[in-house]
Amino acid sequence: MTGVLPSRTLPDEMAYLLPTTAPDVWRAAVARAAQLLAPTWDEHPGNIGALSFILLTLSVEREQSPQSIPLAVTVENLRAQGGEPEELSRRIEAAGVTAGVLGAGDGPGPLDTLWRDMSSWLEAPGEPMSDVPGHPPVLWAAVRGLHDVISPLGEAVIRQTPVPLSSLGALTILVGRYVQIVTASAIRPVKCDTCAGCEGGVLRVDGPAVTFVCAEGHTTAHHQLEVRRVRNALAYAGVPIGAAVAVEGNLPVPSSAYDERSDPRHLSRFTAGMLA
Repeated sequence: MTGVLPSRTLPDEMAYLLPTTAPDVWRAAVARAAQLLAPTWDEHPGNIGALSFILLTLSVEREQSPQSIPLAVTVENLRAQGGEPEELSRRIEAAGVTAGVLGAGDGPGPLDTLWRDMSSWLEAPGEPMSDVPGHPPVLWAAVRGLHDVISPLGEAVIRQTPVPLSSLGALTILVGRYVQIVTASAIRPVKCDTCAGCEGGVLRVDGPAVTFVCAEGHTTAHHQLEVRRVRNALAYAGVPIGAAVAVEGNLPVPSSAYDERSDPRHLSRFTAGMLA
């Protein structure tokens, strides 16, 4: 039986935040965030992105490396935010542009999509385009929890905590036949936006981004290709994670409507029969 990778290990969460184009100051912020979260990681798995952005902001504003930001300064910044840290969001955006991780008028940045996912309001379920405010940004919820996670720690504990090492963040997956998006009622191949080709090709994973490169060399960013589900699909396919791997046949990947650990072979009787 194929083992399934844990969905939210700390090394994997670090890898999801580290595209190859990320500058060193961002890598240092992610490493420091992982070190602060390591003692309580099992209880609080979703905070590393928010804490990394906060540490990057403090690093830029104080002109210090993320590793040298005192724990007390981080705790005080978390405590001072309150329930709706709009000012923190503005500070992060300014620091992100300065550090080169967020884009400005002269072009996009390597973490624009990640920041948009963390800072945008989410529509209320079943109420698109309505006056219902929906769910607050992921950043806001994370800030409220992070203070409780970080404040009990002491500098001595952190000094004794090794800096975790990231999992492999960049993967090249050669697919022999089709990359398939699997739902409960359909299996659809990912098609190239340029030539509509879908058989053969490569999936490229780079931090939080997944792109499909068709056999003709055109690149497509498909909204249903999410990094955690792609990694999990490799595990279900029995392919070990590596910088360059190959899947001989199809690579079925669950739709983003499903849990990131979903088995793409058994989302329904229909898909189980088709993929058997």
